[in-house]
Amino acid sequence: MLFAFDLDNTIVTRTAELPGAIVESLNKLRESGHEVSVLTGRPPLTTLPFLGQLKIKECYSTNHGAYVIGKAGKVLRENRLKPTDVQGLLAPFLKEAHVEYACIAEDTVYVKNPNDERWHWAHTQNRYVKIYEEGLELHADKLVFSTLSGNAAIRAHVETNHAELLTYSWNDGYLEVTSPNSDKGSALALIAAELGYEASDVIAFGDGPNDVTMLEWAGRAIAVGPHVHDEVLAVSDEHIPSPEELGVKTWLEQNVLKLVES
Repeated sequence: MLFAFDLDNTIVTRTAELPGAIVESLNKLRESGHEVSVLTGRPPLTTLPFLGQLKIKECYSTNHGAYVIGKAGKVLRENRLKPTDVQGLLAPFLKEAHVEYACIAEDTVYVKNPNDERWHWAHTQNRYVKIYEEGLELHADKLVFSTLSGNAAIRAHVETNHAELLTYSWNDGYLEVTSPNSDKGSALALIAAELGYEASDVIAFGDGPNDVTMLEWAGRAIAVGPHVHDEVLAVSDEHIPSPEELGVKTWLEQNVLKLVES
């Protein structure tokens, strides 16, 4: 079978740690003849350390499904926002004091204010952080908006003027925008086909709104953690504890690894 995992709040804790016990359980899955894949909203640069811990070198996806790697590092899909999309999305908010934004383009993060604490993570990851200047022609992996007053107005702007783009709204006020046809569900379908699996032979684990299409596509869907999104619960077959509580490890031991050992 193919087991597909989201990273953050699914197998990675809220403090960005991948518990050794979960790593061990995923290693046992592979040793038992199963395939393990990761599909995350993170960009490649911040995904690679976790892939290294999991010994995953192929058949994974980043940027919410926009970037998909197959066997032997073959690129199955690489979608980016066009420069006209980037400019159109950012134009109404360039001078809005309450709106911060980041345009992520490979290893560079273009922002309104590089010193804003919301982009502290980019500095700590040794990313290039630059000021976004109007008129820049960037092919972006994704855009991230942040406002303390909620992101409903920004989301409405995107959905009205750029209906073909995908949006992911988070409870902390962040809104992420990606290119068309860049969801985790279609990414998982590409990975499964690359490995020779049907949807019925795939089990997916996730917690956030960007995991919904992946969970819908998989033959079995597992929601993870206490902060799981309502839409995730609606499409899931089961609900298990957080990575802090080693929910994935326990589920695998009870439902898969125990059967192998017996």
